[in-house]
Amino acid sequence: MSSSSSTSRNQLQVTHVQSQEGVKVYDCVVPSKERTCWKITNTGRRFWNCQNTMHKLDAKDELSEMNKLRRRIAEVEFLLSQEQYNVAKSEKEVHDARKAIGRYRMIVDMLFACLALCVLKLGGDCS
Repeated sequence: MSSSSSTSRNQLQVTHVQSQEGVKVYDCVVPSKERTCWKITNTGRRFWNCQNTMHKLDAKDELSEMNKLRRRIAEVEFLLSQEQYNVAKSEKEVHDARKAIGRYRMIVDMLFACLALCVLKLGGDCS
């Protein structure tokens, strides 16, 4: 679709170019310049256009670039939400592990207390 619109735009430019005293002008009477395309898709192609056309082309390129950036932002936001989910999941696992460690410490403390009572009750002879 974009290639057909750019082709028709280029055909319009060619049909509307007129020569006045050796300078090509469009219907808008703005002098045009011969330019070279440096985009990857059309590198080296020569064309004529005026500043008015350049502003239209720049605006179209900017809109296309903005749409690409919006898509990239959506992708990055999706990746960020996945990472936030992973972080929250890891934080919950750490929290659960700390609770389990607390329970095991309490069990170990109770075992030491029982051992101490055993030692005191038997008078130091635990054999």
